[in-house]
Amino acid sequence: MHRLRTVRLAALLVGLAMIAAGCGGGGDENKSSGGGSSNAAVKDGGTLNYAADQEPTGFNNNTSKDNGTSVLNIVVGMFPFTFHAQPDFTVKMDDAFLDSAEQTSEDPQTIVYKIKQEAIWSDDTPITADDFKYFWEQQNGTIKDNDVATTTGYDQIKSVEGSDNGKTVTVVFKTPFADWKGLFTGILPAHYVEKQPGKWNTGLDKNPEKIPVGGWFKVENYTQGQSLTLARNDKYWGPKTHLDTVVFRFLPESTTQPAALQNNEVDLIYPQPQLDQVQQVKALPDVTSEINFGLSFEHFDFNFKTPGLDDIAVRKAIATGLNIQLLVDRTVKQFSDKAQPLGNRIWLTGQPQYQDHFGQYGKGDTAGATKLLEDAGYTKGADGIYAKGGKKLSFRFSTTAGNKLRETQGELFQSQMKDIGIQIKISNVDSTKFFGEWLPNGNFDIANFAWVGTPFAISGSRDLYKTGGGGNYGSYASKKVDDLFTQANGETDEAKSAELGNQIDQQLTEDMATIPLYNKPTFIAWRSTFGGIRDNATNEGPFYAANTWGQKAA
Repeated sequence: MHRLRTVRLAALLVGLAMIAAGCGGGGDENKSSGGGSSNAAVKDGGTLNYAADQEPTGFNNNTSKDNGTSVLNIVVGMFPFTFHAQPDFTVKMDDAFLDSAEQTSEDPQTIVYKIKQEAIWSDDTPITADDFKYFWEQQNGTIKDNDVATTTGYDQIKSVEGSDNGKTVTVVFKTPFADWKGLFTGILPAHYVEKQPGKWNTGLDKNPEKIPVGGWFKVENYTQGQSLTLARNDKYWGPKTHLDTVVFRFLPESTTQPAALQNNEVDLIYPQPQLDQVQQVKALPDVTSEINFGLSFEHFDFNFKTPGLDDIAVRKAIATGLNIQLLVDRTVKQFSDKAQPLGNRIWLTGQPQYQDHFGQYGKGDTAGATKLLEDAGYTKGADGIYAKGGKKLSFRFSTTAGNKLRETQGELFQSQMKDIGIQIKISNVDSTKFFGEWLPNGNFDIANFAWVGTPFAISGSRDLYKTGGGGNYGSYASKKVDDLFTQANGETDEAKSAELGNQIDQQLTEDMATIPLYNKPTFIAWRSTFGGIRDNATNEGPFYAANTWGQKAA
């Protein structure tokens, strides 16, 4: 699973928050024999079976617990979005949900949304300003115990008011927020959530079949550990889905997915790519596949509450001794020669704002790493491990079990750290527990996963690094970074915004908050008898357009 970045993702959150996961866009397309255009005419009816490598942790993607692609892939078709991120990294208003969304005043900044008169939840309750207001109140940071993936943008809103029987929503900001189009995505049915035990935090964890939806799909059936079925929402007022159902079949071992595709058990796979897997799929007849690079990046997170990792000398020693190019060569570069080390956490390789602030690290400099440790007072024991004050530099490395690429990364990291006198113990766990429990509760020392970004790079990143942010699992804190994010979020000049983003990343490197590794590719493959399927390099992934999927017309 990947986390959505703000934006599982991670992310979320859906609109602004990054999510934990991986996505891609544009590039390296392979159409095997029998493959056709994904834009071919499709007919109504039928079922598409999707091989999901992660099971959802819940159904509120706006919480840090559920801010991952395993959740977003499901709920993106269930709940209304004001704007959707597109494969070309632009955003587009959902004109099936809204008649308009416009800024009507600069001082104070005021946004007016006009909801379609016919927009209703599947239990016949109208979708109104009450849902917008509830969504804002839950995420603006004023409710102490709320689990939110991000407060970004919502904490700058002064008021949310309704008129025209709730079909006109007027949002007034306290301070300017440039990325307002990233707000109000994945809106929840307020009247339902508030009546559930656990409400916002966990109220959507159980009985998803009962959740009123405002999108083209609803959950028809969910059997944990086996499958989840999305069925057409007949109460949806917009264009209906072509497919009757989409079935998520949970196949956590990514190595089993090519065989499932070959044996007609599934029709679509969207795993984190593995070398053998890519080669196997490309050899299949009547299957279309693509490798894409987009707004997802792989990284290591440090837990600042772990003794030893709270020492910047140790974190910088790890970054100095790490050989990122070797990780790339042994993993993603084996199936795409576009893969390369990443030197920025805000702007990614290929974006015009990108600057490399990490180039002095990640070179496998063993001598430089050990010097940093010894200068900081650490001494090497007979076992080759450095220690200070009787405390060894021994840490757990954790990632998602069953992901061969990440397991390889962990083993390489373990070996490289041994060379500099730091012990790494590998402790992996299934993705549901890793993203749903370990990360949100800070139960890790060094964690390896991916953030999946949105077109809103700065506002989408804030809660990953902001003090107390919903995606800041490692408890990093910097007033300078917090202040820079505040300044950047209100900056409407693109050049100044880009520079502020780079200043943020420079400080993150100076503090060694995390270690960026590389832009993460996506891999999508589908049976060529289906049309309308396309990848999306943002946090929304290919499911953002699942309503267009269908079996090709004869």
